[in-house]
Amino acid sequence: MYVGVDVAYDDEEAVYRLVDAVKGYVNLIILGSLNVTTDTAKLTRVCDYLYQQGLYFIVYVGFGESGYYIPSGPDPQFFHEGLKRWGDKLLGAYVFDEAGGKEIDQSHESASAGHDSASPTPVNYTDAAEQFVCHTRYYLLNYSDYYGSPNVKLVTSDYALYWYDYLLGYDVVFGEFVGNQSRQLAVSLTRGAAKTMHKDWGTMITWKYMQPPFVEEPLQLLRDMLLAYRNGAKYIIVFNSPGNNTATTKYGILTEAHLTAIKLFWTYTRLCPAPQEFPAETAYVLPKDYGYGFRGPDDRIWGYFPPDALSPVVWNTSTILIREYGIRLDIVYETKIDDYPVNLPYERLIYWNGTIIEK
Repeated sequence: MYVGVDVAYDDEEAVYRLVDAVKGYVNLIILGSLNVTTDTAKLTRVCDYLYQQGLYFIVYVGFGESGYYIPSGPDPQFFHEGLKRWGDKLLGAYVFDEAGGKEIDQSHESASAGHDSASPTPVNYTDAAEQFVCHTRYYLLNYSDYYGSPNVKLVTSDYALYWYDYLLGYDVVFGEFVGNQSRQLAVSLTRGAAKTMHKDWGTMITWKYMQPPFVEEPLQLLRDMLLAYRNGAKYIIVFNSPGNNTATTKYGILTEAHLTAIKLFWTYTRLCPAPQEFPAETAYVLPKDYGYGFRGPDDRIWGYFPPDALSPVVWNTSTILIREYGIRLDIVYETKIDDYPVNLPYERLIYWNGTIIEK
């Protein structure tokens, strides 16, 4: 299991300052600041330092500014050379961000989340799903071409459409704990997609507030980390960035009390091993290509379609099932991949139309 912080603000010295504060009780740092990741010499120094501290690290790569072909990140040889230099400590490339959430919110930053201005408006849910996967996979292929398909894991975080993130080709998706949205719902959706597609998953604890202090209270942070741990998350990450604002503490947005909460969590994991068995034996099965946002009964579908008659049913049923099953429930899709039916590896399947199948 990886416990870490996403340092997505400021510059090189901010990374060193935070790492020196947390290196005894995290084992992963995500380098999320473009001030660091777009300067290969600077990034190499930072990665050398993390390597010397025995830490794993993941490097963020964003969308380019011109035509989106050249990614916004280090030089093209960085990942190949990095694997030789740091081995498995270079854990992955965090490529782009929140593609599914941007699709739901239609905040595409022109073309960054699956559609560009030349794309026709989808005519139905299947069309929307195909366009999203096709267009966003194109940008991932641009990344692979630019960096020569390096043998590192592709990582992202999201707050919607996690299933489709895996279809894009990501190896790891961090389901975001954001605002006051249900943490267990985010887990059920992310974990269900990962299990069905034989991938890894984790959580990214992001902003609770859209203004300072941004991050949730230390006790809630500890509770959220424990919830992710008990649900079997392989990655448990705290997002640390004030966005375009000035850092609110000497550790970005984290206070000494937040660092203490992370340390307490780390100590707990040393004393109380996570369950070895997969927690969920029941899955709630959604219709194929039903790209519903899961932020309330009136959330949009694929960002293009208003809620339909099924939306409040799915929302209410999910809420009831999570209340009943808790950690033992995943949420998956009734679908096919490349024309082959997806095996849903659960003892009990509760379908969107009321059908229940016991295996």
